[in-house]
Amino acid sequence: MSEHRQYAPVTLPLGGGISRADDHTFLQDLIRTLDTTHSAPDRLAASFLAHFGSAGMALSAHVGGLDEVAGRETALPPLLAVAREAALRLFRARVRRTDVLAGRAGLEAYLQACMGHEVIEQFRVLFLDEGFRLLADELMGTGTVNHSPVYPREIMRRALALGARLLVLAHNHPAGQPEPSPADIEMTLRIAQIGRIMQVTVHDHIIVGNGRTHSFREAGLLI
Repeated sequence: MSEHRQYAPVTLPLGGGISRADDHTFLQDLIRTLDTTHSAPDRLAASFLAHFGSAGMALSAHVGGLDEVAGRETALPPLLAVAREAALRLFRARVRRTDVLAGRAGLEAYLQACMGHEVIEQFRVLFLDEGFRLLADELMGTGTVNHSPVYPREIMRRALALGARLLVLAHNHPAGQPEPSPADIEMTLRIAQIGRIMQVTVHDHIIVGNGRTHSFREAGLLI
């Protein structure tokens, strides 16, 4: 007779409205599931929360950052990275079925999960149809700790190939402060200007910091 191993049920956190106690329980269950021999899942879950602030931010952390908390003697960091990818795929599938801009908090949580703990700048674009449904979410540039190359004409060429009518731009600030620099503002307005010529609207540009976001539209920088 084959042996059946029992696993604790795990629900990946994809949105807001989750308390710290819920986060702790989730992380504790996830640790027990991924490493059934771990000696102190309760203490490690508390350490993750103390260091990263939430279960979502812990899952979105770089493997090196997880190593600092969990220690290199455990295989948990790469396993947590797999769990993160599973959560992102579920989130992306859900976003594709809905109006992307209707659930603002969910969109920002998704971007935090994608880029919030990256150690280099990334620039990504969400391409939307006229019904605000996601056609593609693509990484359009990676760079250094404080710069990522952006090519507006390449973005517009891709938008036309996909038949996109609206764009949500997003990039991260690894230093943690999401406020835009003058270069960020200039670049965004340039993309929006080219978009108007091509009849593609830049709806927003969201900058992701460590646990915070900045919306160009909400700040009045995009009309």
